[in-house]
Amino acid sequence: MNIMKGNFYGTFFRFVQFIIRKMSPTYHIQIPNQISGPVAYISHHQNTFGPFVIMLWFPKSLHAWILHVFLNQTACYKQYAKYTFTKRIGMNKHLAKICALPLSYLITKLVHSGKGIPVYRGSRQIMQTFNQSVAALQNGEDIVIFPDIDYSDTSSRTNAMYEGFLYLEKYYYKITGQHVCFVPLYASKSKKKLSLIPPFISGMAKILTKNEKLSIKRFMIS
Repeated sequence: MNIMKGNFYGTFFRFVQFIIRKMSPTYHIQIPNQISGPVAYISHHQNTFGPFVIMLWFPKSLHAWILHVFLNQTACYKQYAKYTFTKRIGMNKHLAKICALPLSYLITKLVHSGKGIPVYRGSRQIMQTFNQSVAALQNGEDIVIFPDIDYSDTSSRTNAMYEGFLYLEKYYYKITGQHVCFVPLYASKSKKKLSLIPPFISGMAKILTKNEKLSIKRFMIS
């Protein structure tokens, strides 16, 4: 089993991670030496498969960008009861409420213990996301972002994605004078492997061009 390096996860997250690792197939990864400085890993959600496998097996702690509702118990409960269980899964609304209540406490506790960074889409509060991300990167801690628009898509191919995360480079450079290294990270179910896929894109003082955005997207496709 991989040894976690630079582990800043809380006790509850590490406990859950330990238990689930005992019941899950092992995923292996090697990190190339040419990756240095602050890193933002970009990966495919695949209907929670990506976040689950990466947060379970990546050999160092990562701050994951997570929709803000999952860091607040009340908002998390509403998300599960009124959308995930009912509209997506088709569960009876009364049963959905029963299931959503304990799960909302578990998920919010787990996300907080895992040091997740809340993402506020379509809100000025998105600056909190950038501020927390910059603080983590300045502290030598890496982040992971799952920018899929259709996060329920289970295929291995990345289609449309939110591009707002690319502004992190401009914001980080403005504050620190340094660049963020964007690294595509792919989780393969068949090979039980996490792969860092070159090129590793860094050294960008300005917002990425259209071609550079396509480059990130292209190298997320297996």
